[in-house]
Amino acid sequence: MKPGLLAGACVCALLSAPAFAQQSPAPRPLVGGHGNNIEAFIAQHDANADGTLTWAEFDAFRRTRFDATDANGDGTVDVEEYVQEFEDRMREEMEQGRGEQVEQTRRRFTTLDTDKDGHVSRAEFDASGERVRTEGQKALAGSKDAKDDGTKTAAAAERFDRRPNRLALPSSHTAEGFLALYDGNGDGKVERGEFDQARTTQFTRTDGNGDGRLTQDEYLAEYEDRLDRHIATQTGGSDKQTRVRFGALDTDKDGRMTFAEYQVSGKRTFDAADRNRDGVVDAADAKLPPPARTERPAAN
Repeated sequence: MKPGLLAGACVCALLSAPAFAQQSPAPRPLVGGHGNNIEAFIAQHDANADGTLTWAEFDAFRRTRFDATDANGDGTVDVEEYVQEFEDRMREEMEQGRGEQVEQTRRRFTTLDTDKDGHVSRAEFDASGERVRTEGQKALAGSKDAKDDGTKTAAAAERFDRRPNRLALPSSHTAEGFLALYDGNGDGKVERGEFDQARTTQFTRTDGNGDGRLTQDEYLAEYEDRLDRHIATQTGGSDKQTRVRFGALDTDKDGRMTFAEYQVSGKRTFDAADRNRDGVVDAADAKLPPPARTERPAAN
């Protein structure tokens, strides 16, 4: 089986997952971890879609992925095969995610076009900007007021549990995103003047024909340009990181990873998810607190 085929097969399996698993984020090739999100872990690996993940199912999934990675079929995986399989999954994730992001942007345009004339006027754009500024200032205030009383720790744990979204651009809904978008001088604040300037620059950049209003095509083109530039930054460095992971999994350091070596991390991952130690991962495990985090090479 070619490396890219397994990711597609995983997506097909996810589409038939039960209601329990469907509460997780939309299925896509999993690149990176699931944090402590037991539902996402089950949805990714539950072959018979019964909401319960056995070790046999997880072992079979890992065996299939290993065999897919072993491109030359010699029973072991070398570093180049390992890197190539990961890059194939990342590429498929990016392709799927890009389409979803563009569709969301299409819907945002419809929302901005309040008079439904097929264009977003500067007045409509500015009205949206006021809402953006209000949300962003609230996010900044909440970030500054937060105290180390467990709230920050809980927020960090929640972020860790979310499936990584490599395509997400900065959002005004978070303090970090609001500053990235509008803090022009980098002082940790967003003054009215720099916010207005940033919005004007964005409108002008998007208004390709300079007629003072935005069409859907212009709005999408500007967003897709930013998205594609962001995608380019996400692929950088993955080769080096993947090679480091291979080195950690290749415990005898002979340059060839066996399935037994590969499954050391797989067993560790399964055992961490099986919080009640009953041999299966299910909804009961999701109700228990996660184990303390330890710094280990990411399972892949």
